[in-house]
Amino acid sequence: VTPKNLKRNRSRVLVSFKSVTKPDLESSAKLSPQQVTSILELEQRRFEIQEGAVKSVDINRLAANDPIEDRDGYASLGPSEFLFGVYDGHGGCGCSSTVSERLFHYIAISLADYSLLEDIITGNLGMNNLVNWYQKETYSERSKRLYMRAIMKYAQESLAAHEPSSIEQHLKDAFVRLDHDIIQEGIPSESNKEFHSDSLFSAMAGSCALVSYIDGTDLYVANLGDCRAVLGVKVQESEYAAVPLSYAHDAHNASEIRRILDQHKNESTNIIRNNRLFGELAPLRAFGDLRYKLSLTEVKELERYFNTNHEVRGYYDNRVVPPNYKTPPYLISEPEVIKHKLTPKDKFLVLASDGLFDMLTPEKVVKLVAGHIDGKQILIDPQIDTNMNLKSMNRYLVERKTKLANRSIDDNAATHLIRNALGPEHRQISYYLSLPDNVCRTQRDDMTVSVIFFDSDYIKDKNVSDGIIKK
Repeated sequence: VTPKNLKRNRSRVLVSFKSVTKPDLESSAKLSPQQVTSILELEQRRFEIQEGAVKSVDINRLAANDPIEDRDGYASLGPSEFLFGVYDGHGGCGCSSTVSERLFHYIAISLADYSLLEDIITGNLGMNNLVNWYQKETYSERSKRLYMRAIMKYAQESLAAHEPSSIEQHLKDAFVRLDHDIIQEGIPSESNKEFHSDSLFSAMAGSCALVSYIDGTDLYVANLGDCRAVLGVKVQESEYAAVPLSYAHDAHNASEIRRILDQHKNESTNIIRNNRLFGELAPLRAFGDLRYKLSLTEVKELERYFNTNHEVRGYYDNRVVPPNYKTPPYLISEPEVIKHKLTPKDKFLVLASDGLFDMLTPEKVVKLVAGHIDGKQILIDPQIDTNMNLKSMNRYLVERKTKLANRSIDDNAATHLIRNALGPEHRQISYYLSLPDNVCRTQRDDMTVSVIFFDSDYIKDKNVSDGIIKK
């Protein structure tokens, strides 16, 4: 990420696309339906996992920023043990890229028992074997060396201070430690022998993060910022409930506002303005964004560096120190973790950046995925009961016809969600996809969507074997 891109992206931290005028749909259908589908399918992926509680994962993303600031990650840590992540960057993609490349390793270290940590430190287990990626980001040799040194140091310190703790605490520790390393690596000082401008750019930008950790039938969702997780639960035939497994850390969250004001007494009129931190930043928890975390002395030193270094001069509009900066840190990197025990009724989990949920409610998201499942099921499994009477058969055929008529044209559930977030009417989708780069971000945000489908049979059998439910 170049300084030029960072400067250009800086203003997007302050963008609100909800205040724009209504699209002129009459003149916006510039793309054919085939062209729309081609664009929407450009970044779609599917991982057929078929292991443990996870059957498959449908993934897609659609840029609004140029370059896109969202990232994602998918990996396993062992049999029936998975990590899935969505990262929503702001102020550039430097921080979200760094988090997507490094966070799973920190989580693996944090979760590791004593013997595994010993194997890592002695070299019996290579660092590259710690996380089994379904799709891996690539990074430079310089970054790789820096990352490996940092994670090895974390492993050594974790071994020295190892003690049993909850999964929730391990996830929190991993987030906080990674953010600490990102910030320290990004501070330009004589004591920072590893300093490089790339590290500074990563620490200057910021990123929300949403990670689901699945171990058997135990599901943990660690959320930092304003991405969202929603569980699709089948309560009865053709009826699903949307169960939130995360809560946005923003100014609309009353508990978040109380947390911040309790930590910064007598600053209520300065901290939250226009529903943003210091009137600038929407998420109230995030990776990076070092200017809201450093001590007053450190941030003033950073400002002097910015004013004398041509690479970053002018960034933050020459105002590195936020107004009324008195009792930092104002921004934290500790996630909120929610645990859920999977049951056979839990059919899927949607993880997405706020670009999707700005345009669809959680209830609508679950309804769309449920309908997508029904549409695919109706094609492959007619489920005709030969003992049906004529009245029942007629009702079944009417329901089948309705489902076929409503069946999505998208085979990928994540693509189906993005299509409906933009539309679903063709002219409106065409309008959004035809916008020039300099206008697109004023109309919508980047969207990254992951739909994780669960194996109900595995979940039932596992819960029976664990004595949670009876046969």
